[in-house]
Amino acid sequence: MAKRTKEVGYGIIGCGTIAPKHAEAIAGIPKARFVAVADVIEANAQRFAQKYDVNAYADFHEMLKKEDIQAVCLCVPSGMRLPIGLDCIRAGKHVMCEKPIEVNMKRADKLIAAAKKNGVLLSCIFQNRFLPGPSLTKQAINQGRFGQFVSCSAHIPWMRPPTYYTSASWRGTLELDGGGALMNQGIHQVDLVQWFMGPISRVFGQTRKRFHQEIEMEDLAGVLLEFENGALGTIMTTTATYPGSAVRFEIYGTKGTVVLEDGKIKLWEFVDYPKHKKIDDAIKSEIKEGEGGLGTGSAANDPIVALKGEGHRLQLLDFTEAIQSGRQPIVDGKEARKAVAIAQAIYVSAKLGEPVGL
Repeated sequence: MAKRTKEVGYGIIGCGTIAPKHAEAIAGIPKARFVAVADVIEANAQRFAQKYDVNAYADFHEMLKKEDIQAVCLCVPSGMRLPIGLDCIRAGKHVMCEKPIEVNMKRADKLIAAAKKNGVLLSCIFQNRFLPGPSLTKQAINQGRFGQFVSCSAHIPWMRPPTYYTSASWRGTLELDGGGALMNQGIHQVDLVQWFMGPISRVFGQTRKRFHQEIEMEDLAGVLLEFENGALGTIMTTTATYPGSAVRFEIYGTKGTVVLEDGKIKLWEFVDYPKHKKIDDAIKSEIKEGEGGLGTGSAANDPIVALKGEGHRLQLLDFTEAIQSGRQPIVDGKEARKAVAIAQAIYVSAKLGEPVGL
């Protein structure tokens, strides 16, 4: 059973591409402190530790012995999160996984069960939920402003050069990445689809390799979605479109429409505008000024350089406050599992060539 503390000390395991976002996010949280980093390549851990003035470990088990570490961010390949996460949980540490929580539901369920048994919190980075554009959209949904949902679409037309895959051999593999463009790049939008629109009843997916023939899994996925509420939706995600462009998410209802690009609101129209004039006018003013609310930054052709860290900070702030108060985080293990379940169903559908129910 993890102890509650006034200040939450964090360790990071894995100091690859995404780890700096976690380090910078922790630094931006008043009641959190970055304590240590661990990586199997000791030189990498030392460089990372020197940059952020923390302790370095080649063996993460040694880091887990530190009593001033209450939580751990897992920035390791997706398929390595179960064994490492279990060790963290058994050591009494709260665990924040990068997305997805694991590569399939069976492995995700083992993490969820272990966290419950050991009385620690488990979460997964779905930082888009915490940004103003998606947050305002979810608020409008909760207020019933869309009327009946009609349809939605999520398009992730990105480019990754061949070096993206060759520089890390786990990328694009079933065992360690859980899939290709859908499970890695598209998983954030898969999460938003179900968070916005509600439970999915059936999926019909197709996958292809259009450019990256060297990888095991797909660089293109197209999906038709049927929701329990009767609406339809589509997802298209790829790492093969030159030069790569903004993620676009569209939600259509009988009484309203919202369009997001890279998390920023680009269209905001509702029948009940007079009732919500103040907030709607503020949003539309930002759209005219080209702001549209703070988004993720475009990762269309670069996975990190253009990716802003505010979403990570806001989600880790929620996780820190959850640890301190003893409540569950907004995105707990069961919530994180939903996107994996949908992605797995899409892969099964693509393999069978027919719709699959959830």
